[in-house]
Amino acid sequence: RDSGERPGWVLPHVFDELSQYWNTDKFKAISDQAKKARGSLKSGSLHTGCAKTEKELGRNPIEPEVFKKTHVRKKEIESDPDMWVEEKAERTFNDFHLRLQSGLEGIGSSRQAEALDGVQIAAMSDQIAKHTTALAESKRRRVAEQESMSKTVQQIKEQVMNLARRPTTSAPDDTDDESDEDDYVDLTP
Repeated sequence: RDSGERPGWVLPHVFDELSQYWNTDKFKAISDQAKKARGSLKSGSLHTGCAKTEKELGRNPIEPEVFKKTHVRKKEIESDPDMWVEEKAERTFNDFHLRLQSGLEGIGSSRQAEALDGVQIAAMSDQIAKHTTALAESKRRRVAEQESMSKTVQQIKEQVMNLARRPTTSAPDDTDDESDEDDYVDLTP
């Protein structure tokens, strides 16, 4: 915005509209107010950096985690106590925790619930992804087993066909003139 050059990812007509908006008195007033708030050590809310908490946690962080991460100074030694950037930030954080513990509805409580729901949804999405992967692997193994069984069945069929094609040797004739009736023994008393 400050350079006046359009980034490649912004469409030309969108950049033109943004440029017009950035030149309005309304935007300049908002921008000046934000600059003052960021520069204020007394009434503004300072913070120590961007929220890298999502990468660290492996999930979307909830508001208190982000707030604390961005309003506590970095520690040289992990066992050091938290050093808040200003008293106001520490009071805000502690007040929020008191509201949560007492069960009172407060500002942001619905967003807090949405954030917790988001965490649960993210965890469930991870489980679904794992189960989907396991299901795909199971299906792949089943298909491989079916192919293997089909090959085995085909080999057995070929062996049976080969056995059927072989010339057979005839069994010697029974030249015994006696009838088979003599071989029968009646064991009844």
